[in-house]
Parts: sequence; C-alpha cells; structure tokens
Amino acid sequence: MLGSAGKSFAQNEVDALRYSRTEFGGTARTMGIGGANVALGGDAGSFSSNPAGLGLFRRNEITVSAGVNVNEVGSSVFGSETSNSRNNLHIPGFSAVFTTRKADDEEGDWRSNSFGIGYTRQNNFNQRSFYRGSSGVETMKFGEYAAQRANAFGLTPNSLQELAFETYLIDDVEDNGYYTSPNLVDPSTLQENIESTGAQNQWDFAFGASYRDKLFLGASVGLTTLRFKQSRIYTETGPASDITDLTLRDELTTEGTGLSLRVGAIFKPSDMLRFGVSVQTPTWYTLTDQFSTNLNVNFNRAPEDGASLNQSFGTDPGEYEYSLSTPFRATGGAAVFLGKNGFITADVEYVDYTSARLSSDDSFQSENQSIQNVYDKALNYRIGAEGRFDVFRVRAGYALYGDPFKNSDVNQARSYYTAGIGIRQANFFIDGALVYSKYNSVYTPFVNTEFDDPNSEFYEVLTPTVKNSIKNTNFIATVGWNF
Repeated sequence: MLGSAGKSFAQNEVDALRYSRTEFGGTARTMGIGGANVALGGDAGSFSSNPAGLGLFRRNEITVSAGVNVNEVGSSVFGSETSNSRNNLHIPGFSAVFTTRKADDEEGDWRSNSFGIGYTRQNNFNQRSFYRGSSGVETMKFGEYAAQRANAFGLTPNSLQELAFETYLIDDVEDNGYYTSPNLVDPSTLQENIESTGAQNQWDFAFGASYRDKLFLGASVGLTTLRFKQSRIYTETGPASDITDLTLRDELTTEGTGLSLRVGAIFKPSDMLRFGVSVQTPTWYTLTDQFSTNLNVNFNRAPEDGASLNQSFGTDPGEYEYSLSTPFRATGGAAVFLGKNGFITADVEYVDYTSARLSSDDSFQSENQSIQNVYDKALNYRIGAEGRFDVFRVRAGYALYGDPFKNSDVNQARSYYTAGIGIRQANFFIDGALVYSKYNSVYTPFVNTEFDDPNSEFYEVLTPTVKNSIKNTNFIATVGWNF
C-alpha cells in the first residue's frame, strides 16, 4: 500500500508478513520431496529444518546448488485482467559438513558428531506485476485519499498529502479542512507497475550428534541477511477534465540482518521408522529502509495564475532503522523406510503470524495491533517420497502452507508441487528438482480510512482492490561430494 514518508512509509503489517512467511529450501533432494525432511536427516537440507539431521551423517560432505526461477503474476481489477513475469538465476544453497565417527568396534554411547555450515535461500523477492482498469464514481481516487490523510494528519513534511498539496491536487478551506481540488472525472483509468528484487538468505552454523545411533540431537545458530528493493509507478488517467493524468513513483530498499536459534531431535526406534521434532526461536532483525517518493500532475489548464501545467514535487530521500521479530516455529515429522526401496516422509509446522512485532524508538503500537487483527495462526503441511532404483533416485512431494489471514475474501494459502531425480555414487551425487507453486494475494494501492464513518463523504466509497494469482516455477540442481 502507498504510505507517507517517515516511520509509516513502509513499516507495517505487510512488511512483517513478507519477512515472516518463509519457504522451504535446501538441496534439490529436499526440494524434490516437498521440503519434508524434519525426520530424515543425513542431508544438507537439515540446515533449514532440523539440525539433529547432522547426527546421521557418517562422512564429510560438500554440496553446491544452483537454480532458475520463473515467476508469473496475473492481476485482475475492475474486471480487467493483465499479466507480467520475471525470471532470474540464483544460488539456493551450499553447505559443508565435517563428521567424526567412532569405529563399529569402538566403545561409547555417543557414536558420532558433525559440525556444519550451510547457506539456504528462504525467500526470493524477484517479481514483476502490472494492473490496469477503469474505475467508476464509487471508487476512491488518489486525490481523495491524500485529502483524507491531510485532514487526519495535516501537511506533515515528506508525506503524500504534502506532495498532493504542493502539486495543487488538494487544497484547503479555512476551518473546513482539505479537499480534492480539481480531480479526475469518471471513468478514470488506474494502473500500476510494481517490480521487486532481492532475497532472504540464512547462514546456519550447526552441530549434530548421535547417541547409540538411536537418538540424534542438534542445535544451530542462524544468521539471516535480507535485501528487498521495490519500485512502484502508480498512474491515474482521465478524459477531458482539469487534470489529464497523475503519476506517483516511489522507491524502497530494505536491508538488514537477523539472528535465530534452532534445536531439534530425531528418534529412530527401528531401521524402518524415524520421528523428528524441531523448534526455532523468532528471528530478531535489525532493518534499515531507504525511500523516496515523487508525484507528477499534468493539467489541461493552469491550477492558478502563473502556475505551470506540469506540477512535480518529491520527498527528500529518507532513511529509517527499526527492528522486527518474526514468529516462533515448531515442527514435527515422521519418516517410514521401505527397506532399500525408498521412504515416505511427512512434516507439520506451526506458525503464529500474530506474534510478529515491529519496534523502534518510535511507537509501533498501531502497526502491531494491525498484525494481531489481520493475521492468524497457521499450519504448514509437507509430504514427500523417494524411490530407489540401483544408483537412481525418483522423488515427489506436496506442501500446503496455511493462509496467514484471519478474514479474507480470497484464500491465500500456498500450494507446492515438487518432483526430482538423482544419481548416487560412492563419493559423488547429483540431484535435480522442480518446484511449482501457486497462490493468491490481494493488494490495494491505498485505504479508505473513513469507510466506517457514515457521516463522511467517503462512506462506502471503495478503494481499488487488485486480486493477484501468482505462479512460480523453480528448477534446482545440486552437486555433492562425500569424503
């Protein structure tokens, strides 16, 4: 959503969810089975799910992964449909695990221990979307939104309402507040280009140990880095009127680091069965936003004597530092091995999105209240299987990540369909995986803050609501060496 410069420019419940709703990652083997590896172990995918899995390593291992991602966004507003896409190459992960193991005839309950360093991509922000539609009288325009903000907060420096006032889009009447002065007539065409880049990646420093080869314990420290860059160009165009069109451009870059802890265990009562559990603390982030906004309004006739037909005003480049803590996570899983023929595995993960918190020297009370009002608890389900045919491996999986919203007209759960193949040699392996995901989202460029006030002239005036259908195809290849 569009916002004013300063604290409220970008730091809100939308940002809290963006960095809290991570995806499963790891090696192509883990991706090929839908990320369901909490009870498996013995694979570098354990870095992103359960550090106890390092206790099942018997040899040292190094892996390197590479991927190609194709993102498509279909948008619908006012009955008009558009689409856009963005492709990118990426490095989803690499790892190094070093293992010390006792010989089979050597005494001792603790049979092995492993230390590992792993890098995993948790989120890929590369996306491009575009919508366009023709609005009617009942739809709020940007000038009306700016007038609302001016009446509520005044002409605060570096705000959207200041931009609108300086470009003659809104005006004031003594003792009567601000109003739209002139505005686009209906029907008007609204459109917006939104492009984002960046990623959220985590470095894990993990330790795992084996107790009698029955109980495996592990712990890790995670250092997360993120960079999110977004540019938005919002345009309103109308037929013959005082204003021909307006364009709002804003740029946002968010960078930061976070710290988290994870502990886990895997119990192996028999060669056929394994149970796993993993708990991750919130990730505590320190983030910095850099932002700027510019509004350009073109007139058919001068808004006042001596004024230019083209009016432009921009905010000073801004910077703001704040903190974010993401939700606690708990995951449980089980795996059943079918002798040497393969296995079936499944996980369930619990995430409480209402527990995310923003903080800084300024108050985030209203934003944190919005997090609790808008979001909900969710369960993420993952299931996968691997078939073994001599040195060849065939994999498939499915994951369903629950809708984090309490009340929404659109189901925003995410579905993942995965498949993979692999070849295993004594000291070398190569795996490939294909992950196809799809989900829906809802976006509005601005909010009618007076919708619930029946005495307001804006009562029951709707804001443009864009429904997005996102499809993502990700191909990952992993090469690994054992020694």
